[in-house]
Amino acid sequence: MLTYNKHTNMIPKRIVIWGLRKKYHTHRHIHQAFFKNAQKLKYDVIWVEDEKENQKHIQPGDIIISAEVYGKMVPKKVTFSDYNLPIRDDVKYCLHNFQTMFTSKLKQENFINLAVYNNDSEKADVRIDTARYFDTKTRTLHQPWGTDLLAHEFKKPVYRKNRFVFWIGSVWNNPLNQGNIQQIEELKIALRKYKLTFIRLRFIPDFLNTFFIRLSRIAPAISGHYQVEVNYLPCRVFKNISYGQLGLTNVHKFSDILGDSFILAETIEQLVEKGIALNKEDYIKLTEKQQECIKKYTYKESIEYIVKALSGEIENQF
Repeated sequence: MLTYNKHTNMIPKRIVIWGLRKKYHTHRHIHQAFFKNAQKLKYDVIWVEDEKENQKHIQPGDIIISAEVYGKMVPKKVTFSDYNLPIRDDVKYCLHNFQTMFTSKLKQENFINLAVYNNDSEKADVRIDTARYFDTKTRTLHQPWGTDLLAHEFKKPVYRKNRFVFWIGSVWNNPLNQGNIQQIEELKIALRKYKLTFIRLRFIPDFLNTFFIRLSRIAPAISGHYQVEVNYLPCRVFKNISYGQLGLTNVHKFSDILGDSFILAETIEQLVEKGIALNKEDYIKLTEKQQECIKKYTYKESIEYIVKALSGEIENQF
């Protein structure tokens, strides 16, 4: 495996976030983070819905970031005619989970696949960092979503003594048993031992997400068995740390990212126990260490590596 030298020149492009502008799906939070952070970073960026009428907004030289997802508001694409995103030779595409019936019609040099880091990512031939890889054969950039805050926006660590543990987001399962319902039940049982109350919130704006995580006694980010096995890195861990809470997770790949600030535990009960046992000084110090460790997993880096991959700066080094 080759190691990527990150010290290269990056050519900024206009970015088009395509889809999930008005329609809800959990991936909408990813598109929103790309859009908001691209604005903060002074990119020329627009965000449009996945509709044919929005093809008029695409200009030569654009980079299009899009994801093929489906749910209650977003129907599954069955045939090529279901796609509203145009195929053009004068733009470049960064596509997450698109089917080959679309990507096979693109010029290879004009697109990359965007994948979330898991164990299989390490089969790629270029290692960028601990959790970021690029496969030159499949033109796939593997990286975690990370936190929606930029490094200079990270919140000051907090230590709370109240009885609430807020969980922002999904508690779910599917026919393949890839969800987190069982693990969340284990978390609730562990919290009750310390007379802590688990409160789940959904569909709240970003500022309330930050507010409630900071209000929590602890903010564990628990993944289901499948995600733990493949070492999927949930954005919740990165977010909670950047919001000022200690990152408590059962995904052990985070030990490679967090180093000696990672809280190692064999069970969810043990993870809760170790988090609760920390005094204020140690809790704050560990959170500060974790914040230093995740600074390279913000949308600044995510966008930069997308641009570099599409401009050929990564694979052209080898």
